[in-house]
Amino acid sequence: MIDLKEQAGVAMNVRSQLGEPTGDPKVTLGALAFAAELGSLLWRMKYGQDVKQKGLRRATLLLANRIRWSGKFARGKFTGLDRKENRARRSGHEFERSHADIVERLAQRAIVEWVADRCPHCEGRGVFGRSGKPPSAKVIESECPTCHGERSVVVSEERIPFAHNGRAPMVFREYQRCDTCNGRGSIHNEQKPSRDGRQICPHCGGTARLAVDNAERALALGVSIELYRAQWERYFHMVFSMLDKVDGSAADTVRRQMRV
Repeated sequence: MIDLKEQAGVAMNVRSQLGEPTGDPKVTLGALAFAAELGSLLWRMKYGQDVKQKGLRRATLLLANRIRWSGKFARGKFTGLDRKENRARRSGHEFERSHADIVERLAQRAIVEWVADRCPHCEGRGVFGRSGKPPSAKVIESECPTCHGERSVVVSEERIPFAHNGRAPMVFREYQRCDTCNGRGSIHNEQKPSRDGRQICPHCGGTARLAVDNAERALALGVSIELYRAQWERYFHMVFSMLDKVDGSAADTVRRQMRV
């Protein structure tokens, strides 16, 4: 039986509906309409592959609002300033508020990683060698074994005794183009590809998920890598748990509405 998320993805993609029928798309989309707005947007982006700037912006604002519910990032308490900027603010000096929307940047980066979580190297399988597509043969260039790179071969040789100053024979040789390499001096050999069997993907370690790039996260948040590792790395786990909870709640809503 097809999974609900796959069924929703087929219903959102018109081209996928031309394949094997998986139920009425209107029923699936109608059931998804009963889910929360954030869950519906996440399903459209992750399973329906409908990633648009407007939908991503709306999902970012909704998720940022949920993050602020915890009180840690409340608008009245959280200013988005680091210690140096806070000291400058308390002393009355001018400062640049560079991290005021860091919660929204955290939410957007988390959504992007949560939606595109498949390893691009193994295509989300975790191993190599599972696909039936045979590896392409490798063509290598080597020296011609007949002419040894000279491009021509001797077909006739005659020696005339005492013709070279009376001390050595004169040699007459007749050459023609090498038929093996067609006068190139080298030949192309097709090396058969070696099949190593299934191997764990070295990029994701077999998890089939995109590897975490801490530098990209710090750049997206607008903080240094040291500050990210000290304060912000743990919040990504919290936001991912929140997204999984929203995803599960949307799945329960769709499943419940499909049974009605």
